[in-house]
Amino acid sequence: MPDAPATNRAGLGLAVPIALAAIGTIAVLGFALAGLLSGQRPLGDGRDPATYGFDLSGLASVPGVVSGSGNPRDFLQPLTVTTTMPGDTMADWNAAQRTKYVVSTDRVVGLTIGGESRAWPLSVLNVHEVIHDTLGGVPIAVTYSPLCDSAVVFDRRVAGTTIEFGISGLVLDCNLLLYDRGGEGHVPSLWSQLGLRAVSGPRSGTELKPIPGVRIEPWKDWLAAHPTTTVPTPDEAMRKRIKATSYERYWLAGKPMFEIARPAPTGDGLPRTMERIVATLQPSGSWLVTPPSAAPSDGVQIPCLWFAWHAFHGDQSTLQGFDALAPR
Repeated sequence: MPDAPATNRAGLGLAVPIALAAIGTIAVLGFALAGLLSGQRPLGDGRDPATYGFDLSGLASVPGVVSGSGNPRDFLQPLTVTTTMPGDTMADWNAAQRTKYVVSTDRVVGLTIGGESRAWPLSVLNVHEVIHDTLGGVPIAVTYSPLCDSAVVFDRRVAGTTIEFGISGLVLDCNLLLYDRGGEGHVPSLWSQLGLRAVSGPRSGTELKPIPGVRIEPWKDWLAAHPTTTVPTPDEAMRKRIKATSYERYWLAGKPMFEIARPAPTGDGLPRTMERIVATLQPSGSWLVTPPSAAPSDGVQIPCLWFAWHAFHGDQSTLQGFDALAPR
């Protein structure tokens, strides 16, 4: 099929963010109405960060632009994994349930800790953005920001406390901002997924420990390389939602949905704005940025889109392998 005319492509670039924004607005209204009916008013009007009930004072020293995502605080609820199923039974399970929970081409976040492997489908992460789990005896938070196609798995143990994260409803340079949950009287901090630390609140400046070995790849590839892998067992609520959300058209639109402080450079030898890259931590503390196919096989690695990585770590990154690629 021939390429669409340039005017159609431009129209798509505008239509996708507008459509997503409209969906977000409808969702916010529905969430707000549900909150009113239950006697609780959701925090956050979808636009003004000051309405979300967080201490924002520390953000004055953080480079970047904080925006309301269009959704209120806690619009999405993290998932806590309670049961898992063997990955090699997935095809039979799908057939028995007459569903397609995870199929060969679905992208998953995969990780191995202490010889134990697990995969979390992006279709599930799309509607939770945070999954609390324990793998190889380590309490972890599997985080995914679909606006940046970025996956980072953190050790949830911070200064002797195992943290439970919530979805703030805010983004920093178009990237997920989490907050730490606590009991009555707890003052939450905001945590930046790609910033790898708390950026505001009592824990401001506290670093998160990313787990090495994270991959985003098709399920068939992960299963072939990790035949003993498990996946979270879906519940009915999850199964009804996981296939309803897709960001593919947004990624093809060519630009971030929200404002960022430092637009990524593009051109010869550089990735496109929305191109997928993998950043690998070097012994010096700097980062090596490569195409996914050229990423090293081990170490702390963060897959995401180029614009998002540059916004947070462009000054500490060296690019390699893009000038050798065929025209993209």
